[in-house]
Amino acid sequence: MAARNAQRFYGSGSRAGMGKVVELSKALSWLLRHAVVKEGLQFQADGYVFVDDILRHPSFTKYTIDDFHECVEKNEKKRFGLKTDEITGKEMIRAHQGHSIQDLDIDMREITDPQEFPTVLHGTYRKHWSSICNKGLSKMGRKHIHFAPGLPKGAGVVSGMRASADLYIYIDMEKALNDGLKFFVSSNNVILSPGNENGCIPTRYFRLVESCRGERIPLPVESFERTTTDTR
Repeated sequence: MAARNAQRFYGSGSRAGMGKVVELSKALSWLLRHAVVKEGLQFQADGYVFVDDILRHPSFTKYTIDDFHECVEKNEKKRFGLKTDEITGKEMIRAHQGHSIQDLDIDMREITDPQEFPTVLHGTYRKHWSSICNKGLSKMGRKHIHFAPGLPKGAGVVSGMRASADLYIYIDMEKALNDGLKFFVSSNNVILSPGNENGCIPTRYFRLVESCRGERIPLPVESFERTTTDTR
């Protein structure tokens, strides 16, 4: 069931021909980010779940603890973390970000200096641009909007966007932070923001938009409007 739900959530890439570790990665992403409560598993406030509990779940009985270790080690985006519970001595696993479960307190560090991350960008697709122009970036049912500190495969960039993204939206961090928007960095160097009170980042905080081929995309008019804290 979990594997089928993961296929629906993440698309047909998890179908025939997919390796066991990749299949496990997709199933774990779905479970740990969105379905722990629905599937009846206990989790800690920081998102960790006992590996033994997952292995007993009907959808994960074909996997072993070694499969989990391999999945965590080989995941290029470093989506998962393992730890040993201090009380029981048993291993636990979590997804580092991307959750839609609200009762989690994933450890993140707040970004207060815009110079710390001179490049902050959101990867999306050209087909969504008209909607983004009207509504801004939305967290879309998740806890945060995801950003990367650079382009895919750049130095220090392991996650934060899909490699297939064909449109890059660069954020004006100085303007956003000055206006009170919050940004955080996760343990695998993904930049996260809950957005404003509506869970969005309006287009006035877009600094630059370009295609994956370097084509500049005209910014919405709102991007040129001064914010209340910008007196220049």
